[in-house]
Amino acid sequence: MKMKKLTFQPDTLHLVIVLAAILLISSCKTTLSEKEKQAFLYGPGLEKPFPVKKDTIFRVKNLHSGSIKTAEGWKIQDFAHSFFNPNTDTIIIRLKMVCDNHDFVFANGQVGTYTKNYQLKPMFGITDNVFICPAFEKYKPNWPVSAGTNFTGSVEFSGSKPFYYYLLHETPLCESANIAEAYFNAWNPCKYDEAGVWDKELNQFIIPYTNYWHNETIWKIGWNSSLVITNNTEHPVIYTIKHIPFYGGQFNPDYGWITRFREQVVEIPVQKQEQKEITLMELFGWSTIQMTDMEGCLLISPDRIDATQTGTKMKLVIVPNKSGKPLHDAIN
Repeated sequence: MKMKKLTFQPDTLHLVIVLAAILLISSCKTTLSEKEKQAFLYGPGLEKPFPVKKDTIFRVKNLHSGSIKTAEGWKIQDFAHSFFNPNTDTIIIRLKMVCDNHDFVFANGQVGTYTKNYQLKPMFGITDNVFICPAFEKYKPNWPVSAGTNFTGSVEFSGSKPFYYYLLHETPLCESANIAEAYFNAWNPCKYDEAGVWDKELNQFIIPYTNYWHNETIWKIGWNSSLVITNNTEHPVIYTIKHIPFYGGQFNPDYGWITRFREQVVEIPVQKQEQKEITLMELFGWSTIQMTDMEGCLLISPDRIDATQTGTKMKLVIVPNKSGKPLHDAIN
């Protein structure tokens, strides 16, 4: 059988080459590693509880923090961060914020991209805010977004060793004639449903973020936390609960005394197949009539092996505290 010889005109040959190149490129997909996929914890919308996990890198996309001028005043939206170092060594955590607007100027003068390092000592944590509300300007906080500006973009945290990162998720978008009022109206209704996770290196459950703000002069509405523990075993379990405060204290208005928070350890029994809920105020004996500001974390150890990992389910529910009155400024 005689084969016909195929010939192409120059224009036709060029078209064939281009089409072949397109097909070749489309067949070569750029894929992310499993670690990179896991690092993108959020995309648009933050409806689900933020996942509690330990890693060396965290990325969150499509975040908003800042203020937008409107005909009615100001619109505000914000978020914040908390970290815990579960290691026996001091670690460095590096923040990188990348704005969608490459010309965006951060509060420290950096343009487009903002970087900041945190040094965390062993078994300790820190919380940090993003937007500098005018109510806090007198304290000169080292936060990235100035009043009157608006950030939209991604954040990345990377550590020299694995650490816990908890995102205090975006507030609702709130509008008011006054920028500070819009800010507090955005934060006031925020609630957090934070899972406790088993840390196989620590051999403990960890809840990396706790909160108790009450009767403080600037925050008219604060928060308090309730621990929910479910014993899934067929035996009674005693849980040893350690609270590590990152900062803060309580002010007694009757005597003018300030008592700073210290590490505390308590035990609570939970019967088989029982779910127990208790506020941290009840659990650790914290006053509910004094001024309080505190953020920290919990480490929880069951006294039975079968109560570890899936043998226990726990979470911390953080809700607004609406009974406050201004007694004292925050205690660092």
